[in-house]
Amino acid sequence: MLKFLRFLFAIITISFALYGMLADDFRYAPLMLLFMGGAMLVMGIEEYKKNKKGSASCLVGACLLIFYTSFDIMLGS
Repeated sequence: MLKFLRFLFAIITISFALYGMLADDFRYAPLMLLFMGGAMLVMGIEEYKKNKKGSASCLVGACLLIFYTSFDIMLGS
């Protein structure tokens, strides 16, 4: 289930990134960041289940930073 979620989040992230690059329209960048953070969170959970706590905490920390950036951009601060 986690692999499917990671794959889904990655595909959505890549879709938003390609759209932004090809159309020169970056209004969906916060959504791209949101889904990228979701993919990082899922990867962190997978690493935690493999008892790789160091890389899991780095991934979750990166996820939190990406979520913060995404919400900051969406709220216009």
